[in-house]
Amino acid sequence: MISTTASDPSGVTDAIAALQSGDVYVAPGVQGQAALTEALTAAVPGDRTIAVVVLPEDADLAAVYDLELLDRLSERVPQTTVVLAVGDDLQAGSTVIDSNDVLRIANENEAAAGGDTQSALVETVQQIVDEAPSSPGRPRGAGDAILPVVIGGVVLAAAAGTAIVLFLRRRRTPKAVATADPLPPAIRLRVNRLRELRVDYATLQGDTVAAETAAAIDMLASHVEQLFVRLDAKAEADQVMLAEAEYADKLARLVAALEPDYLLDLLTRPDLWDSPQERVDEVREALAGLTTQIVDNIKQVNARKGLLFQVSLDSLIGRSELRDWERQFKDGAGE
Repeated sequence: MISTTASDPSGVTDAIAALQSGDVYVAPGVQGQAALTEALTAAVPGDRTIAVVVLPEDADLAAVYDLELLDRLSERVPQTTVVLAVGDDLQAGSTVIDSNDVLRIANENEAAAGGDTQSALVETVQQIVDEAPSSPGRPRGAGDAILPVVIGGVVLAAAAGTAIVLFLRRRRTPKAVATADPLPPAIRLRVNRLRELRVDYATLQGDTVAAETAAAIDMLASHVEQLFVRLDAKAEADQVMLAEAEYADKLARLVAALEPDYLLDLLTRPDLWDSPQERVDEVREALAGLTTQIVDNIKQVNARKGLLFQVSLDSLIGRSELRDWERQFKDGAGE
């Protein structure tokens, strides 16, 4: 039995090692480990394309961001698709299927299973197999249709007078891959702009604050996507509308502060601004505060709780030039 190392209490290192030769890893200490391992082993296709990992519910306590354990697994295992359960929280990622689609599948099955992690995982694996570009499908069962084909239209007589036929197995028709974006258009517009701005800060050589800002922007954009993906799968429509109303304005305000004409200019030409350090600190605090609130909202969605909003971005609201840029951003988006 593989045990969790003291240097990696999450169990990810042990999972990576196990998945080099197998497709299923259920951490020691997970309730019903043997039965769960058997059920999942039977569910995976066995062609080394899908890995399933089950970790204890506290495995991600030390994680810096929401999908850190999934990312670590995906980067190090040979399988192209990884399904992860941390307690009863399901996640999934893939390099051959759209990651939003596999994550949606995992979240929908988690919600439908009502706490039955084994059922949620098995159903998730089966649906992902169906979505795969070259899905191996199920082994042929008694219910599968079998069609006799007479080669060349001629019945070939054997010594016993039996016809030789070729049986073709009916292929399962793959389900259409969902293409709907779980992010409302206004939120997607802001996330896309954040990712564009991240590049501007990442390419500013030799500036520690710019590098940290680039990483923080990337993390915020990722968390925003995760929030709305999970809201789409688990929450009522009014919660989605509430989150959209909350974050459309706040993200627009933050985007305005991150534009090259403001924070980037403050970092490269502080001599042209009054109170440049104060302004830089305001933007960085707003970025960190908004990210923290979104992470809290993700946890509230996972726990089926109502969303709470506590970050106001008051410091940015007080800057008249940012109000103008925010208005310009909204005008450009047709809002």
